[in-house]
Amino acid sequence: MKRKGDNDHAPGKKKAKGGWVSISSNNARMHPRNPFNGKEPDFSALAAKYDFFANHVKVNPKTQRPYIKYKDPKAVICLNRALMKDTFGLEWNVPIDRLCPPISNRLNYILWIQDLLKLNAPLSGNASAVGFDIGTGASCIYPLLGTAVEKNWRFIATDIDDKSLESARKNVVGNNLETRIDLRKVNRSVRIAGALRDSDGPLAFCMCNPPFFASALDIKQNQDAACMGSRDELVCEGGEEAFVSGIVDDSVALKGRVRWYTTMLGKKSSVKTILRLLRSKGIKNIVTTDFLQGRTTRWGIGWCFEQARPQDHAIRATVNRQVAMGNQKAKKKTIDGVGANVFPVPFVMAKSVLPDRLHDLVEAFKKKHGNDRVATEEDGDGKVSIQLQVDMKEQGTVELELQVSWKQSQNSQTGAMEDTVSVCLTRAEPLNLGKAEFFKASQQVQADLQRTNRKWRRMMAKQGMNK
Repeated sequence: MKRKGDNDHAPGKKKAKGGWVSISSNNARMHPRNPFNGKEPDFSALAAKYDFFANHVKVNPKTQRPYIKYKDPKAVICLNRALMKDTFGLEWNVPIDRLCPPISNRLNYILWIQDLLKLNAPLSGNASAVGFDIGTGASCIYPLLGTAVEKNWRFIATDIDDKSLESARKNVVGNNLETRIDLRKVNRSVRIAGALRDSDGPLAFCMCNPPFFASALDIKQNQDAACMGSRDELVCEGGEEAFVSGIVDDSVALKGRVRWYTTMLGKKSSVKTILRLLRSKGIKNIVTTDFLQGRTTRWGIGWCFEQARPQDHAIRATVNRQVAMGNQKAKKKTIDGVGANVFPVPFVMAKSVLPDRLHDLVEAFKKKHGNDRVATEEDGDGKVSIQLQVDMKEQGTVELELQVSWKQSQNSQTGAMEDTVSVCLTRAEPLNLGKAEFFKASQQVQADLQRTNRKWRRMMAKQGMNK
């Protein structure tokens, strides 16, 4: 199914270096490790390599630029086939009447889970990380991408539909992944618990892209969605909120059996509903993110039951070291129910860029809010607090304290070093306004540290012109 805005591979505006086509869209705001970040596939190059795709590539007679018809499901499937083969070396296909997922979106999710797992203590020895894909579909896209990105990952993947499982099994067997991807049929009501076996042991994570619509009528009313997919893939009674509620219930029962419970959401309104549900269950360790690609935004929520909060794992065992050193300084606590914003910042020239960029970030906050309304405090190696006073005009002044922490790690795919950054809220007055303002502030922190937003692209382009 191609929902509204899922046209990830629409033609760009100008040719970029390399053989990819640059575009001005959310593609430039994807996960930094996503190979589609800020770029578009070169249709001509793909057509030259893959005959099955060449039949669908047309040339605009006025602009002489190649394009495909996105309303043609066969063209979209063949594009994904070419991208899976060209980017990951995977043989892949899906029936015409089943969901054809945008690869860049699904890869964003996989890369986010990579980042989440870095926030916890590493798995013992060389044990494989086992992931659980709820509703893998005919494409089996998450296990295929996950095993391509992480050579030490294995998957348990479930579905309720025989035809979808048959297609998924062809994709698994076609890539010799039978020992790493275990496909299981489950009943309609099963999320996680009913599919697990005692021999499965602990899981590193679970993931899900739940059915988006609450009824078939919703699909008809969503006229902007070019739908491909079976009813089971698209519709669940109660929609995605009801589906994910079942995952939350299972997580409460299973607790630490799964390290990170995660899900993707297609509606921003669902994020608030699920966060409220998690808080009502007493779950405090929550992180959120957004998945940006093409003209589409999706949202991700993750939660875990480990005693230490995620941001405390984003530094080098700070809590244990403080105890060993006898440091009596009070440890700042995050505000319950407010998820941390977690993201990677790649090294530049084999060196961490966070100290310099944090300095620039603070200066940007001072320029925006005033010098006397911004203060910083170093809380230890790899952790900084930023205090802000934000003028809300009619609503008065909001006081925030953000804690930015980070941990150096090695990218398992590229081998390059990077910092995994976590931004959390430790104080807000008044609380309700502060929570809303934290979301804006944390997004600015991410944009200024990663330097992938429009402001930094323009600045770097200007610097290039002045050289």
